[in-house]
Amino acid sequence: MGKKSHGLLAFALGAAAGAAALFLSKEENREKAKDAVETASKEAKKTAVKAKNTVKAKVAKAKKTVKKTRTAATKATAAAKKAAQSK
Repeated sequence: MGKKSHGLLAFALGAAAGAAALFLSKEENREKAKDAVETASKEAKKTAVKAKNTVKAKVAKAKKTVKKTRTAATKATAAAKKAAQSK
């Protein structure tokens, strides 16, 4: 039967949790961590807004292209019908 080996994973997670607890035990480090989280949050919000605006612009451009294509197809169809009627 297979041997389940989760000891290394548990050890690594425990070591990471211990290091985090030790780091955050100092008030100075907690403030640094708080500042880093706030900065990352602000940057993420800015990036999300920028991405949203980019998507809106691309959708608007695509709609304009579709409208032009539809208009051109309608004109071509009308011209073909007119040409067929004139024969």
